[in-house]
Amino acid sequence: MRKKAIHAGILACVFVVAIIIFSYAVNRNHVDMTADIGNASLPQVSFTHDSYTFNTLAGYTNEMEMATMRDQITPVMDGKISMQVKENDKTVRSASYEIYSIDGRKKLYSADLELKENAAQIEIPEKVLEEGERFLRVTLSFDDDERAYYYTRISDGSNWNMNRCMAYIKNFFDKERDKDAAAELQSALEPSSEGDNTTYQTVTIHSDFEHVTWGDLAPEIVGDVRWDIKEANSMYMSVLLTYQVDCKGEGENETDRYNVKEFFRVRYSENQQMYLLDYNRTMNQLFDGEENDIDENGVLLGVTDSDVDYLINQEGTVVSFVQERELWNYNKENDELSRVFSYEDSGSQNAQNGYDRHSVQLVSMDEDGSTTFTVSGYVNRGTHEGEVGVSVYYYDINKNSVEEKVFIPSTKSYPVLTNDPGKLLYYSNSSGKLYVMQEGTLYEVDLVNNTRTTLVTNLETGQYVSSGDGHLLAYQKDGEINNATQIEVLNLSTGKGYQVEAGADESIRPLGFIRNDFVFGTARSGDSGTTASGETVLPMYRLEIRNQKNETVKDYQADNIFILDVVFENDMATLKRAVKSGDFYTYTSEDYITNNEEREESNITIDSYTSELKGREMRITYEDGVDDSSPKILKPQLTIAREQMTLSFDSPSRKGTYYVYGYGELQGIYQNAGYAVQRASEFSGVAVTSRLANVYESGNRPSAYEISDFGDTAVREGESTLEACMRIILASAGNEIDFQKDMEDGESIIDFIGSQVSGEALELSDCRTEDVLYLIGQGTPVAALTGNGNAVLLTGYSRTNVQYLNLSTQEVDTVTFEEMDQMVNASGNTFVGYTQ
Repeated sequence: MRKKAIHAGILACVFVVAIIIFSYAVNRNHVDMTADIGNASLPQVSFTHDSYTFNTLAGYTNEMEMATMRDQITPVMDGKISMQVKENDKTVRSASYEIYSIDGRKKLYSADLELKENAAQIEIPEKVLEEGERFLRVTLSFDDDERAYYYTRISDGSNWNMNRCMAYIKNFFDKERDKDAAAELQSALEPSSEGDNTTYQTVTIHSDFEHVTWGDLAPEIVGDVRWDIKEANSMYMSVLLTYQVDCKGEGENETDRYNVKEFFRVRYSENQQMYLLDYNRTMNQLFDGEENDIDENGVLLGVTDSDVDYLINQEGTVVSFVQERELWNYNKENDELSRVFSYEDSGSQNAQNGYDRHSVQLVSMDEDGSTTFTVSGYVNRGTHEGEVGVSVYYYDINKNSVEEKVFIPSTKSYPVLTNDPGKLLYYSNSSGKLYVMQEGTLYEVDLVNNTRTTLVTNLETGQYVSSGDGHLLAYQKDGEINNATQIEVLNLSTGKGYQVEAGADESIRPLGFIRNDFVFGTARSGDSGTTASGETVLPMYRLEIRNQKNETVKDYQADNIFILDVVFENDMATLKRAVKSGDFYTYTSEDYITNNEEREESNITIDSYTSELKGREMRITYEDGVDDSSPKILKPQLTIAREQMTLSFDSPSRKGTYYVYGYGELQGIYQNAGYAVQRASEFSGVAVTSRLANVYESGNRPSAYEISDFGDTAVREGESTLEACMRIILASAGNEIDFQKDMEDGESIIDFIGSQVSGEALELSDCRTEDVLYLIGQGTPVAALTGNGNAVLLTGYSRTNVQYLNLSTQEVDTVTFEEMDQMVNASGNTFVGYTQ
């Protein structure tokens, strides 16, 4: 009997294995293998005013770092906010709310909420809003004793002219898809050469009427349009509309679906006229793998961003690509197309599944086409629903399965997490090791053996850099940032690397990567000096770029030109340069270095082509063509990691970090206040500190302003005019500081002020006079540096002129903006401001 039982067991196992093998073969050809991770279950919160519903918020299951949640702003009308709750699978048991200071550090008020038919009135005490914007956090508790948090900025909306602004936007939005009705919109547009009329992917206020009105695409709205108020005050309102459209396709009776973001910045003026200040619309086609998405040339991506994230295997048979937060894998050899990852569920009507606060990034591809990738941001559904973090996934092309290797949670918002310049994460599937940088310590985590090793410790900001995908890391091996003589460059995917060493009496500093090329700078100890603001610096006289073979591909050096800083964006390095006069460095014109690295030669490339209907479209092109344009569609099975990592990317917010918002989204995080202001000006946007104090805001200042009451403005004995300016500026903000008594020799004014007060001194280099008027309009004077440690105090402005106090003579004078720009030219157009 026992032998029979064993034999029967073996037969049963063989039978089960046979079924599995058979099912696997069948599934690879026909069956949907997507694991059911469920629909989004958390409720959504939104707000209403009159006939408008706006600022739909997703719920967070962890308390978030509030200062990173700067997204929407919600109006308080007559001391109240009207809130609605849209339940999904979870039932709300109770609700409450809290009001915090704008930096999220101080709770100002709290109360319970009474929900009636999923609606509530939030009472806001008048005194809470006296000092401007605040944060509102709504907490919903559920039957399962869990809770979710919802965040928005709030402000007194009584002077927003909200109904007029919203009505103007709605009128524009409703009529832009009807050319006859849209005729009245032409006067608001500013068509010029700045608009790119070869594409519908990005349409701006400078595009022609044909592109603003969608050409012949005949768009039809699908589902709801989400309205988000991004900025609002008495001067203007910024609103971002997010929605989907179905447009006419190139085949007969064919339609294509697009994700659309449409940004408006409008003003209701004193003369009771509405003005369109800025307009920006992007549309990106959804790839669905259906018929006509692949032709004899390759994979047709349609109208989408030209910067396509893709990887190919060495044989040139498999490509993985990301489009609209979905990862696809096309295996030409096996004639298979896999939808590897997506939060969207085509069979569900739950709009929360498609919430767009996350991104997919490719990391690496194996020879067979298996792909490692990350998903960063808000988790729409599944085990980690309502959390923010980074998941590392591995797609096994042979098993047609996706496995979550690890999830690293964060308490920062999605845009801050993904733009964080200090974030480093890389996973190597071949070794099963994860590399994470946390607070200057590099950890190697073995996910196979569940061990953690510390590789490098005590790295400060500026001592290490990583490539965009995280697989390359460079860090100083010895000394501090200004005296290190060795840099280690590691390829975390191979475990190999090389060292860079400085010459005699020189130090080297890692600056960044342009794709896979390493950029570093060299400084000489004898070149130490001070900037116009008094900061002691050791600039670099030389910049070098090396490839992965440790070969020099570019050597940048110019006579009497030094490099104070380098900013990397979009495969381009912007060099902040200076010239030396005596012991002083003053900013001079910027220079730029772009990426020269070519992708490894392959038969697969990204190309653009033009169609009469859609304009410029993108395609993944196979040099040798595609034989079968109707591949089998696969949907891999998803396995979720059971346990979370204890590591996180989170670090405390520090002074000297600046966030730039424009077109309704976070555009970048910078360590240079002047550069942040320049970028905000380019986007007609906002630059804020890490505590959300405004440094610059386009279009939100009085047309004229004057500060008159300063008290003692005399320059004290031993005090420079710059120190006197800063003493007066700080006194106007309620801070009394004695620079002569308290500031150490060699310490910069910027650093000293930062160590003494809760506010932040701002070195605004390479800026225009007009760029600093916002601070003056907020009641804070600004020091304009005229060179050699001297400064005048800007105290007011009109439409064309700026007023300043010459502290040496105690005389007040007025010059044009252009004349002031000339006065500060010797300092590299440097101003020093202050914000609370």
